[in-house]
Amino acid sequence: MNREQFIRHATRGLWGQKKRDAALELRGAIEDKIYRHGLCGMDSADAERAALRDLGSPHAIARDLSRVHTAPNALRATLLLGMVGLLGVQAVAEITPIRTVINPEKIRTQCTLPSDTEFRAMSPADQVRLQKVITEHGGRAGYVAACRQEIAQSGGFHMLRVKDVLGALKAGGIDVGDQTDFTSTTSTTPLIVYVNQTPGPLYQTTDIGGERYIGSGDLIAFLRLAANRPLHLNGLRNPILQIGTAKIQLGTADVPLLTTNLVGGIILRGSNFNLPRPPELVYGLDSPRLPAAKMRLAVPGQDGDLYAVIQNFERVKGRSAEWLMVRARQDGAIPIAVTTVSPTPRVVTTLAQLNASTARRENAVMVYRVNATDLRNVSFAQLPAEQLHLLPRGK
Repeated sequence: MNREQFIRHATRGLWGQKKRDAALELRGAIEDKIYRHGLCGMDSADAERAALRDLGSPHAIARDLSRVHTAPNALRATLLLGMVGLLGVQAVAEITPIRTVINPEKIRTQCTLPSDTEFRAMSPADQVRLQKVITEHGGRAGYVAACRQEIAQSGGFHMLRVKDVLGALKAGGIDVGDQTDFTSTTSTTPLIVYVNQTPGPLYQTTDIGGERYIGSGDLIAFLRLAANRPLHLNGLRNPILQIGTAKIQLGTADVPLLTTNLVGGIILRGSNFNLPRPPELVYGLDSPRLPAAKMRLAVPGQDGDLYAVIQNFERVKGRSAEWLMVRARQDGAIPIAVTTVSPTPRVVTTLAQLNASTARRENAVMVYRVNATDLRNVSFAQLPAEQLHLLPRGK
């Protein structure tokens, strides 16, 4: 539902000037909320969805607006105060931005090129492909710089400042026990999950510039145990994590986080996968810089829905793991990976069919729809192959 549809539903029951006045009030409130969500780093589509979600049910608003605009003057002022609270910006104002950095160790280890010895040990075909990539980036230094920029923009290796997270939880009334901060030259205090007031599982934090930081995946894993409340995630870029009344912005304009990568990390932990999954998975990070020429797969659902894409091209090459990507539906489709193994992978429904394709050395792709409404209980639905359609490149 877009803002104009929302306004039409919310102003039903009013007529003439009263309807126009109410629509004007509501439109102004929505636009203000969109603006403020935009300041938190959301794109326009996510900001609009968040603004409408903040306002709640348009049918409930219609009832309240009808009462305001049809009540006697003596009562109208009181009702208007309630509507101001509803249409105001208090829900957005509670959102706490979290200082975010990229894990420096990941940048160092991910953005490296093979040594001369390692290069000579590669297959001739892989040597040619690597040299082509290096040349396209203007040399080894250009490749490393582009890699670091890609990591920063994809948000695959986020570190969130613990002090900000704990402050937001405390402000929202979420008690996660004593998480006293102390650091030394050799260690950083982990976040502790308390079980019946006794310290339990530990989640590692990292000392960066003298302060504690935690990876976004570790933070979600910690909160799933420590907070004991639903973990709602809203938005596809720099999403808002809501726990009770606490709202935490994950990612910033400078160091953005993609929901697809956050959910992908949760899937890799594999604690509650409700469908058959390969025993080993390697993850392909999402990025807003993916080339438009990538092959795309038309999928049922709505734009913004999340899908887990599992492909077997690594196993076809003789390796042990399947390739996992989490992607959001845009313009009716999701991108998939294409390799030289097969330019047009077979679309399959089940893990058994994927394994059979691997045995025939045939590239194949399988898709699950992901329900990540509550990160405490991410679930999956199998999509039959007949509901999936490969699109020509560039479509």
